[in-house]
Amino acid sequence: MSSRSTASSWPWRPPTSCRSGWPTAGSGWPTSRAGERDLVIGDAFGGLSVPWQLTTREALRLVDRALADDGVYAVNLIDNPPLGFVRAELATLREVFAHVVVLARVPILTGEDGGNVIAVASQRPLDTEAIAAAMIDNDLAWRLSSGADLDAFVGDAEVLTDDHAPVDQLLTPYGRP
Repeated sequence: MSSRSTASSWPWRPPTSCRSGWPTAGSGWPTSRAGERDLVIGDAFGGLSVPWQLTTREALRLVDRALADDGVYAVNLIDNPPLGFVRAELATLREVFAHVVVLARVPILTGEDGGNVIAVASQRPLDTEAIAAAMIDNDLAWRLSSGADLDAFVGDAEVLTDDHAPVDQLLTPYGRP
C-alpha cells in the first residue's frame, strides 16, 4: 500500500459520531437496536476456517437490521479457485442487500487465483466510481466488480442459510501449486 493511503482518501467517510460494529459468533446482533450502526465490518476467519454462523442469510439479515438506512457492511472473505465459498457468500449478500460490490485482484475476479476478497453491501447505492478511484489513488492492484460482471462471477451459486451452509465444503483450502 502506498504511503499516501489515509482514511481521508477513501470515498466513504463516517459521520462525526460513527456507530460501528464487528460481528463475532455470539456477538449479540439479535439484541442490537435496529439502525444502530453506520458501518459493520466482518473479518472473522482464521486461515481458511470460517465460522459458518456468520455467513448465512439469517445472520446477514441481523447485520442489515443493525445498520442505519444508509449503513454499509464490509466483509473480508477468503477462498481459492473455484471460489465456491466466495461465490455463495456473494449470492447470500445479494439476497439480503440491494447493492453489493466486490473488491479483489483481477486474477481472483477471473477465477485464476485465490486470496482475499472484500464485499461491500448496503441498501443504498454505493459510489462505485469513487471506490474504484480510491483504490487506484492508493496504488492498490485491486479492481471493483459490480453489475453484469458480478452477476457472471456469482453465477448460480447457492444462498447460504442457517439450515444449509456447507462453508467447509465450499472453501478451497489451497491455491494451485
